[in-house]
Amino acid sequence: MLHPRWLAAVVVLAGALTGGDAWAEVQRLRIAYEAHDGCPGAGAFLREVTARTDLARAAAADEAALDVRVRITSSAGRSRGRITLGKGEDARVREVDGATCGEVVAALALITALRVDPTASLDPQPPAVGPRSSEAPEAGGARDAGGAPAPAVDPVAAPPPAADPAAPAQPAGAAQSAGAGGDAAPGAGSSPQPPAASPAPQAPAARPLPIRPPSPVAGAPHPPRPRRPVERPWTLGLQGSAASGVAPEALLGGGPFVELRADLGLDAAFRVAAEVAATGAVDAGPGGALFVRGIGRVDACADLFRPARRLSLGPCVGAEGGFLHGTGLVGEAISDVEEGTVPWASLGLLARVTASLGTLVRIDAQGGPEFPLVRRSFMFEHPAQLIHEVPAVTWTLRVGAGLSL
Repeated sequence: MLHPRWLAAVVVLAGALTGGDAWAEVQRLRIAYEAHDGCPGAGAFLREVTARTDLARAAAADEAALDVRVRITSSAGRSRGRITLGKGEDARVREVDGATCGEVVAALALITALRVDPTASLDPQPPAVGPRSSEAPEAGGARDAGGAPAPAVDPVAAPPPAADPAAPAQPAGAAQSAGAGGDAAPGAGSSPQPPAASPAPQAPAARPLPIRPPSPVAGAPHPPRPRRPVERPWTLGLQGSAASGVAPEALLGGGPFVELRADLGLDAAFRVAAEVAATGAVDAGPGGALFVRGIGRVDACADLFRPARRLSLGPCVGAEGGFLHGTGLVGEAISDVEEGTVPWASLGLLARVTASLGTLVRIDAQGGPEFPLVRRSFMFEHPAQLIHEVPAVTWTLRVGAGLSL
C-alpha cells in the first residue's frame, strides 16, 4: 500500500495529466494520392485506413487536417510506395516495397492509421456482407434484333416444356367419331374432330435465389504486417514507489523518469529513473530508527501481450544502485545514537501493465521481486539489539504517469 501522501500525489498527477484531453479526437485527413496503372484508387486507400481505426475521417475543404501524400511507382515488376505525413519540420516519411500494389496500399494505410491512432488494428475489419444475386435480370430487359424491347420473362410462369419425343404418335384417324357400325370411314356422316387438348403443364415451383458472398478481388493478397512505427517515442513523467524488506517498514517515495520506446521487432521500452524514499520513524524497542534510500534505476521492458486496444502487459528487468542510510533515534533506553550509510545495489524481475490514454498520456504499474547485491545489518550497540537485516529478496511496487513527446 502506498503512503497516503504519495498516493495523493500520484492521483493528483494522473488527474492533471488526463484532465485536458485524455482521449484522442477524430483526425481529419487531406489525402494527395498518386499511383501507377493497376493500383487501387484513393478511395480504396482511405477505406483501408478507416477499416483499422475509428479516429480517421476524410477532411472537407475548409477543415484543418493532417496532410497525407502518397506516391506509388512501379519498377522491375514490383511496387514501391512513399508516404509523407504532415508538413514542414513535423513531416514524417515512410517507404514500403511490395510484390503487388495492393500490398503496398495496405501497408501505407496501416502506417497512416497508426499515425492517427497508435492502437489501430493491424488487420482491417471485414465489411458487412449483404445479400447479392447475379441471376436477377436487369430492369428494362434486353433488346431484340429490331431494336424494340423484348418482353419481360416471368421467372415463375415459365413456358410449357416441349413435347416429349419419346411419346407415341397419335394416329390421324384416332380422333374421328365412330359411325353406327363402329368403323365409319372419314367424312361419312361425321366431320373430323381436332385432337383433344392436353392439360397445360404446371410451372415448376419458384426457388429462392441463392445468396452468395462477394468474391474476393482477384490478385489482392492478404495485407502484409509491417512493423509498427514508433510514434511519440519519449515519455517524461513521475512515479511513486513502495519497497518492502529493505528497511523494517516499507520505504515510500518516488521521483522523475524518462522513457524511450523503440521498435525492435516488439514494443520495447527503456526507462531511467531517480528515486528517494524513506520510512519515517520506526519504533525499535529501546530506541527508534529512520531509514532513507536514494537510488538511480534503469529498466528494460517489453509489451508482449495486448488484452485490449489501449492496454499492454509484459515483463521488465531492472538494475538499481545508490545508498541506504539509517539514523538512530533516542528512546527510553537509548540516549547516544549514531547514523550510518551503506551502498545499495539490486537486480529486479518485474511485471508491468501499461494503459494509453489517447496518444499523449500513459500510465503504468510495475512490481515484483528485487534481489539485493549488498546485504547489511543495522543494530544498536548498547544495549545490543538488531534493528534490521536486509533479506535475500525484497519486493517493490511502482506506479507512474507521463506525457508522451
